[in-house]
Amino acid sequence: MDEAYLRIEKVTTGKVQGREQWEDIPLSTDAVLIARPSNDPGAIEPDIKILGDDYVSRRPVQVHYSYTEGCYMLTDPGTMNGTFLNGEVIENDGRPYRLKDNDVIGLARVAGEMRVLLRFRLTRVTRQASDTEDSWKPPAKKGLSVNIPARRVFVDGREIALTKTEWKLFECLHSNRGRVCTMDDLTWEVWGADSATSELVAKYVQRLRDKIEPTRSKPMYIITHSTGGYVLQT
Repeated sequence: MDEAYLRIEKVTTGKVQGREQWEDIPLSTDAVLIARPSNDPGAIEPDIKILGDDYVSRRPVQVHYSYTEGCYMLTDPGTMNGTFLNGEVIENDGRPYRLKDNDVIGLARVAGEMRVLLRFRLTRVTRQASDTEDSWKPPAKKGLSVNIPARRVFVDGREIALTKTEWKLFECLHSNRGRVCTMDDLTWEVWGADSATSELVAKYVQRLRDKIEPTRSKPMYIITHSTGGYVLQT
């Protein structure tokens, strides 16, 4: 795969939290969420926080690496002021768009002006000797498939992009599959000493369901137990 990063080229108002103009933000294979933070204490925290600009959506745009496609992808789950790829608006229905070296991601165009510009860049790196081509092929079988060492999840052979927190939650459920994980179990394993509210845990569980369940209203993998915890069935 390629090593990638986002370069901050423009923030019209405010700033990117913890970052300076023209600074490079490294990307990993985990999904990265980009948004204005929500005031809701139970909301999911974006990985790249845009501060001080009310035009930037609180609904996070996502950049993730797809091993199936062999490239990084950009998705917009429904922002109000739009997400743009090289000046062209992308659909805000969650469909993925391929990213190429030197592509420009724009957030929130207002009165013809883009509020935030991030340039996507690639740097070729050598794949580790322990990685073989076969180890990165998506499984052909139907249903839920997991490669724990590679931190990859598939449903019906389609790779599911998870953020770091989503992966930690899924890994906890997977390591205890068939058994009930209580709210306390999930809170400690995923958030540790920082703790988390039951509402936040439930929100992340719902995010996982949105990504891996064939039918959101009838989950078949992540089941709510009568005790209030969750069971992963594979």
